[in-house]
Amino acid sequence: MRRRRLGNIVLGITIGGIIGSALSYLLSGAFPKGPVKNFFFSALKVGFSTVQVNLGFFSFSLGLSINITILTVIFIFLAIYLLYKL
Repeated sequence: MRRRRLGNIVLGITIGGIIGSALSYLLSGAFPKGPVKNFFFSALKVGFSTVQVNLGFFSFSLGLSINITILTVIFIFLAIYLLYKL
């Protein structure tokens, strides 16, 4: 039972994040500049910049960043809620 809950949370975060980010991107062009647009569509960038590792014979880059908007957070919670109700 606990495994199912963790799976629902991960699935809800993934689905809600994708849908919320896509809607945020699509709807941001429909709103005029102002405080409403700034509130709903300003993204908070969380993560770390690219780090390059060079081992002489092998080199690679690592980096991760996530852009979070209010719509993304709303859709994450909505997706988790709907997954628990189904």
